[in-house]
Amino acid sequence: MRLSNLEKGKRAIIKGIEKGCSAEKHQRFLDLGFVPGAEIHVHSISPLRDPIAYSIYNTIISLRREDADSVLITIDN
Repeated sequence: MRLSNLEKGKRAIIKGIEKGCSAEKHQRFLDLGFVPGAEIHVHSISPLRDPIAYSIYNTIISLRREDADSVLITIDN
C-alpha cells in the first residue's frame, strides 16, 4: 500500500521507498525520518487532498500526493 492511500485516523508502518524513486528523493525521505519501521499517521488533509500533512516521530511533514505515492506502508492494527 502507498502512503497517499492512508486514511485519516489509521496508523501505518513504513516498509520502504519505491525502487523507481530518484536518489535525491530517496535521500530526502530518509533525512525526514521515512525509514522502515517508522510509525506514521495522517495529521490533516488540505481541502483538495493535496498536500496531506503526516505525523512521524512527533513531527508534522506535509507531502504532495505524487511524493507520498513513493512511500510504501503497511497498516498498523
